[in-house]
Amino acid sequence: MTWHLDPAQVRGYADGTTGGARAASVEAHLLACADCRGLLAAAAPTDRLTAVWNAVQETVDSPRRSWIEQLLIRARVPEDDARLLAATPALQASWLLALVGVLAFATAAAGADDRWLRIFLVVAPLVPVLGVAGAYGRGIDPTYELTRATPYPTVRLLLLRVVAVLTVSVIVTAAFSSVATQGWDALAWLLPSLAMVGLVLVLSRVVDLPLAAGAVALVYVIAVFGLLLRRRDVVDLFARSGQLVSLCVAAACLAVVLSPARRAAFRRVP
Repeated sequence: MTWHLDPAQVRGYADGTTGGARAASVEAHLLACADCRGLLAAAAPTDRLTAVWNAVQETVDSPRRSWIEQLLIRARVPEDDARLLAATPALQASWLLALVGVLAFATAAAGADDRWLRIFLVVAPLVPVLGVAGAYGRGIDPTYELTRATPYPTVRLLLLRVVAVLTVSVIVTAAFSSVATQGWDALAWLLPSLAMVGLVLVLSRVVDLPLAAGAVALVYVIAVFGLLLRRRDVVDLFARSGQLVSLCVAAACLAVVLSPARRAAFRRVP
């Protein structure tokens, strides 16, 4: 080591006035010289370092709550549950705006043409299913690895998120369907949708939640196209017989999901 920083160089580097190649040279020297690092530590302003450190501590210890988390806490949801629910991708603002946009377009189209009314009734049951698909899973949930590494029951997290997403999806879809349809048609999609969500939860023990939702949605779409190919009205899916089948499927799925053996199986969901 043939040279050391003089007081002027130390002050210039500490207050940020040294720049360019000279600053790079000073930094390289500081990596190898403990004496000059000691001079710099004595000359460095502590107020900026203190402010940065306080900001880091505030972010780590008291992170800013999202509007969803604040709303859940006001609704008496425990803070730990509210934090996990707020991280649900299907409850983020981008997803909610996309949902509102699609339903608004479908509502306007249904009001303009009676044929679009049937399309709206077919699309409406898929909205909660797609929302549930984004509630939990590898590659979707930004907190997936974190929640898997903590002693938090998987079944509780999964059901909490599904209930939250399902509630929001149903409320938003029902609001738009009440405008696009009239009478019983405004809620004719609800039982088929709940039945499909129940099937998604049952299948999620075997495959990932998004894949289970995709499989159920695909079967539903095939059933719709099957009616169209036989030149039958898709509204038949929402007739009395269809509602009865949907009710039975939803009740059976609920019983399976809430059974003790099923809850134990959910704890092993990958």
